[in-house]
Amino acid sequence: MKTNLRLFLLVPTACAAIYACDDHHDEVEVPAAYDDVIYEGTTTDEALVALVSAIDQKAPADVPSQAPTLDMPAAGALPKTPIPTFTWHVGAMAARTPVAPPVLFRVEAPAARGFFSPLAELVSPPRAAHAHGTPFTGTATWVVFSTDSDPKLARVLTSTTSYTPKQDVWDRMVAAKAPITLTLVGAVFSDNRVVMDGGPFQGSKTTFTITP
Repeated sequence: MKTNLRLFLLVPTACAAIYACDDHHDEVEVPAAYDDVIYEGTTTDEALVALVSAIDQKAPADVPSQAPTLDMPAAGALPKTPIPTFTWHVGAMAARTPVAPPVLFRVEAPAARGFFSPLAELVSPPRAAHAHGTPFTGTATWVVFSTDSDPKLARVLTSTTSYTPKQDVWDRMVAAKAPITLTLVGAVFSDNRVVMDGGPFQGSKTTFTITP
């Protein structure tokens, strides 16, 4: 009886240690070279690290059905005002959305918290880490504005299919006084990770200038 009681008392400690390890595993440090990246939609810094790692391992694949392609504005000269909205679409079909893994079991929470409620929460399936926000699942686009002298003039990771630069970012583009190339790269994620056969996919490259 004493042995069973001792094991019962150790369960919360063991479970807490497991959660601590899981949370630590989910934490990542964004390389200093990417401190300038702008996040839009529901993207996360963990997703950025996963994408950068994937690009380092292999060049983005040329898969038209998955490639993000700029719709507007068209290449050429853009007026200084108003600030344009850049929009694009992904391939000719809707982007694939990873299917969430099935839940093998679930501990239902009681209507009222009792003595065993904290223990029930500890032995239930692992919870998602929220230290850096909700893990990202879906299709994201890596949007890079560059010039010959500045390859990272502005960089955005977004889960949407449009981007309107904030005034400070647009002012930086205007101040470049050089042709600007907009490069799009897409990828499909599940819980901050690029899924198998989910890219990265090389998208369109468009060059424009900004008139005074």
